[in-house]
Amino acid sequence: MSAATTASGSVQDQRPGTSQAHFSGQSASPGIAYGRAHLHLGGLEEIETPAIQEDAVEAELARLDSVARAARVSLVRQREALAVHFTEDQRRVFDTHLQMLEDPVIEADVRERIASQHMSLEGAVKDALGVYERLFEVVESESLRSRLSDMRDVALRLLRFCRGTPKSQPKAALEGSVLVVKELSLADLTEALEGGVRAIAATGGYLGSHGAILTRAAGVPAVLGLGDVGEQVGPGDMLLVDGDAGQLIVNPSPEMVNAALGRETADVVELPPASLRDGSPVQLEAAVASPSEARTAAGMGVRRIGMYRTDLPVIQRQGFPKEASLVALYRQVFHVAEKAVFRLPDLDASCAIRSLYSHPEPNPALGVRGVRLLLERPELLNNQLRAIFKAAEGRPFSLLVPFVNDPSDLQPIREAIDNTREELRLEGLQVAHPVRLGAVLETPASALLGREILRDTDFVAVALDTLGQHLLAADRSLDHDQARGRLQRPHPVFLRAVRKLVQLAESLDKELAVYGEALGVAANLPLLVGLGVRQFWLRPQRLKALHQRFLDLDPQECEPIAEQVCRSSSEQEVWQQLPAAWREADEIG
Repeated sequence: MSAATTASGSVQDQRPGTSQAHFSGQSASPGIAYGRAHLHLGGLEEIETPAIQEDAVEAELARLDSVARAARVSLVRQREALAVHFTEDQRRVFDTHLQMLEDPVIEADVRERIASQHMSLEGAVKDALGVYERLFEVVESESLRSRLSDMRDVALRLLRFCRGTPKSQPKAALEGSVLVVKELSLADLTEALEGGVRAIAATGGYLGSHGAILTRAAGVPAVLGLGDVGEQVGPGDMLLVDGDAGQLIVNPSPEMVNAALGRETADVVELPPASLRDGSPVQLEAAVASPSEARTAAGMGVRRIGMYRTDLPVIQRQGFPKEASLVALYRQVFHVAEKAVFRLPDLDASCAIRSLYSHPEPNPALGVRGVRLLLERPELLNNQLRAIFKAAEGRPFSLLVPFVNDPSDLQPIREAIDNTREELRLEGLQVAHPVRLGAVLETPASALLGREILRDTDFVAVALDTLGQHLLAADRSLDHDQARGRLQRPHPVFLRAVRKLVQLAESLDKELAVYGEALGVAANLPLLVGLGVRQFWLRPQRLKALHQRFLDLDPQECEPIAEQVCRSSSEQEVWQQLPAAWREADEIG
């Protein structure tokens, strides 16, 4: 997400301010970006902490409950909204913050200050945090420093909710800007990613904080520790962020900007068509959740969008996005993509969208999710179909249905597609015909009924993560070695299921693609190649690394090993039979 790939036109067309200034900080995330400053400098220190009267204590305690509940909901929503940017392990930091919000010791500290010392909620949170800050300062420990950073992040989130539900900045105000903050919190990073921010500049911060770590993972150029830059930058200033050198220049000259962006552009290499060591082709396609990610993939030469996730606008809107805004969003995708597959919203009750779910579910992953929700709430399906048809302007596209268990899930979707097409045709619009329809295979039922589903679709996509999770009854979101460990290495049940689906697809002459974080497990890639998989949908951040990894794989070597391990009876047996080079290869980030 750099200006080199998103900015258009000459820098000389910009209208920067007249006062130029240079600041040095610490490189938190590499990359070069140029954009208008967007200031978001509210920190812990600026929040007022008035005392309260004794008769206001009960109301203040009730306010604590309400604010904590709102903060928890926001964390859950953001965790789901950022699924496309981060791996499951990276998103676990949101769970850490949730645990802090629910920590009974911390909550008791805050309650005691309100009840006994008549502090306001704001004062109680800041005072309790101060105790931990003083305690951790006397101990030299990176882990404690990281925990303190998380506590400050959680405290800031709580205090922002004390002012009422934080209003998200309009996307138009953030798009293409440089976000200037005090500390790089998860809330700030979420807003940056959702709003299309080009870079982040922080006056303070800590390189080991989870905010900084996730910023690097997301590929957003960032510099921390810039000191009093917030006092010298105004909303109209233009900023050049050099995440490689840890530098920030306020109102740089056109020559400076062009030199920096030219240096960044020189590092962007368009990938040639992917192939294996023997020259046989492999289809790499992008899995994205925003037009900016689609542009990033296109800039690398990958103009086929294997999967565009449509969940994010629904999560951001907390309900049904306006049709016009969806049309504008999806039209950007068609402008850069040679092929576009739109996965219909894959939501569950954990997203806490009240207009879709009237009450929580004990097990959202197995509840009213994916296609079940689309059929229960047809207005959500219709909202998406109308927008995609309109944005396509007659161009071909494909639709992917999530969480399909059997062919009966697909017929109502086909009917909705036909109805929408006819509805728009009567409105005088040009509409695509026909629409290719695919299904996500991610449950044991869909794997066992693979033949029937393949016959009733044009293509299928295997969601490796969720299929493995359901086959092995292991929750990949749990921080537990016994549960998650089963998903860290190839398991014969998982491999046999994929092999069966690949063979069925070949026999029926249907396309099959795979996607998921399992592609980052180094040993999985040669096994999938050995099983016959030749189409992979990848996050843009992984395209280059996997493109190179495929060149090292020989299908003649992979196929017999994959067939052999499919006959194993445990993951340990699989692991022992893999070549050392496969076991020792680096994870693909």
